[in-house]
Amino acid sequence: MKGGNKMKYLTIILFGFLLVGCSQSNYAQKKTVISNMSDFLKVNESVCSKYKSTDKKMYGCGTSTSKDFELAKSKALLQAKVIVSDSLSNSIIKSENQKIKEDTKSGITREYTSNETNQIFETNLNNYRIVYDKTFVQSGKYRSYIVIEYVLDS
Repeated sequence: MKGGNKMKYLTIILFGFLLVGCSQSNYAQKKTVISNMSDFLKVNESVCSKYKSTDKKMYGCGTSTSKDFELAKSKALLQAKVIVSDSLSNSIIKSENQKIKEDTKSGITREYTSNETNQIFETNLNNYRIVYDKTFVQSGKYRSYIVIEYVLDS
């Protein structure tokens, strides 16, 4: 083999390894059936961890199952919207009460009560964009993943 041929074959082999490596980087891309819990966790990680919220964009990764294809997609979209809405308009209302009682025999006794309530106010999610939409088969049902992107006002 001449030096030029060796380099040609080496380049082809390296390119082949590169293609195999790239194809394994997104587990969900090549799957159509989720056959066990391990598959589910890998697909979930592959899809949802890919989209990270920043100061300028928020992402919501929704997933749902149903025997009906369209219902699975609709529920996943709703879950993604709830995730983004929760982050946009979440308010925690907290009230604290503290009572101090004195007892001459044993010293000071304190009672502390904390109540926290998570409230989501009405939020309009106009102009969101679906950036990922794929449905798998899992245990005889459809499992849909939908990721939405919401651009925050600057």
